[in-house]
Amino acid sequence: MSSPIAKLNKSGLDQALILAHQKLSHSRRTQILAKELARRILSLGVGSARVLDVGCGDLSLAQALSEAAPGIIIHGIDIHSPPKDLSTMEPIWKHYQQFDGEVIPYEHDSYDVILFSDVLHHVPGKLREDLLRSAGQVGRFVLIKDHFEYGWRSRLMLRAMDFLGNFGYGISVPNRYFDKTSFAALVSQADLCVKRLDVGIHLYDHLPLFPLVLSADWQFMALCQRSRHESSEAAAGVT
Repeated sequence: MSSPIAKLNKSGLDQALILAHQKLSHSRRTQILAKELARRILSLGVGSARVLDVGCGDLSLAQALSEAAPGIIIHGIDIHSPPKDLSTMEPIWKHYQQFDGEVIPYEHDSYDVILFSDVLHHVPGKLREDLLRSAGQVGRFVLIKDHFEYGWRSRLMLRAMDFLGNFGYGISVPNRYFDKTSFAALVSQADLCVKRLDVGIHLYDHLPLFPLVLSADWQFMALCQRSRHESSEAAAGVT
């Protein structure tokens, strides 16, 4: 998610992109996304689920999630320093912690769900695998919202969307996105397995003409768990 603390000194172009993104889709998209995520979290039957939003950005998604599913307990971590004066920020910022972007700084099974919402495609190379493996150790489930590309057209449109939503905050736009094969390989390499994969998330139906050019199949959600091998080792105390 985008973050007001990711880039403190914003140029005129940065501010224009941020304003355009916020007016065009950010708030409404966040509400829709929160409801979709909440539905999947609640379906786990965990009760007062403990959720950690990795790469939480401006915490707007965490706030929307807590409203969509009042029973959950949600915290956020990101690589950016917190605002200097938290007393002027929304109360949810009290649940924010900075981390190094590599290892999630909590004990084994500290959370029921580790959430990555449009984050993993921004994480470079081997670090992506390490971060996802760390998530599988800290949480009982890992819930991933991200993008699938299907060739040059979808890739080009996804990069344009990323530019609008992230460039103003100084967040890099990736050259490629997941396809189903590369995502399956990443999950396996991180010692996880996919319990449920939903392809086709409608996030832009509220915008005129957007569904005609932005396919819902570019959006997916994957609910993952530790692989049986990893779970057996953990139960046996093997590290």
